[in-house]
Amino acid sequence: MTARAHRRVRRLGLTALGALSGLVFLVPIWWLVVAAFRDPTEALSSTSVLDTLIPRSFSLDGFRSAVEDGYLRAVGISLAAAVGTVVGGLVVSSLAAYGFVAVRTRLSKVLFAVVVASFLLPFETLSVPLVSVFSDLGLSDGLPALILPALGNGLAVFNLRQAFLNVPLELAEAQYMDGAGHLRRFWHLYLPLSRPALIGSGMILFVSQWDSYLWPLLIISDSDNVTASVAIASNFGPLSSNTQQAFAEVLVLIVIPAILLLFTQRRLIASSSTSGIR
Repeated sequence: MTARAHRRVRRLGLTALGALSGLVFLVPIWWLVVAAFRDPTEALSSTSVLDTLIPRSFSLDGFRSAVEDGYLRAVGISLAAAVGTVVGGLVVSSLAAYGFVAVRTRLSKVLFAVVVASFLLPFETLSVPLVSVFSDLGLSDGLPALILPALGNGLAVFNLRQAFLNVPLELAEAQYMDGAGHLRRFWHLYLPLSRPALIGSGMILFVSQWDSYLWPLLIISDSDNVTASVAIASNFGPLSSNTQQAFAEVLVLIVIPAILLLFTQRRLIASSSTSGIR
């Protein structure tokens, strides 16, 4: 076998392995879609793997029950909190990242180490004291209570700092010689050259807020203001459970970030290549 034929066989083998791996990862997603649309009576009578993955009938009762229970309102609250977190978090994270790049002192290195340690620290360790603080300030049961703790995301700061470090120093010095201050350099130089990292950090902020469960559960006591993830948990009670409705709601919950990922995947790949995150 020639070297060219060997490379072709190796490429086909890797392609087949990648396709098989993709199918393995798609099985749970397909099972979720089937469970959301399948008739509940059929789910109880399934006796084989084939019956579980290939439904014989379809039903929209789970989605109807979700709408009747106000799940769309919960999705709207989660979406508003996620968008607010992305907007405010990008402002905070980009300014912090620029500060670590533009002002390089021993203190800045120590502060950056604290930032790195912050996203390694589980949020659960801070959630209970934060509940007391927000309650004393009268900020519970609302969007500010959901958004404010998520603005300072250490991973987003790290991602943007790594991207800002890749901005040519010569360009920054040229703007400095032209009389540009920090704000002008930040707005006209660093941000335009770091768009992939901004999109990547935005996705980090969005997903962290969208998937949040413990904090909304602790800080939101009004049932009309619960988020989508908390609303899903209400389908399971001590005496009965509406599993089809829960599957339908979970399907809606994962579709929205999946759509965002589909439209931003190229930017996310570019962001990972410039920030050093793998």
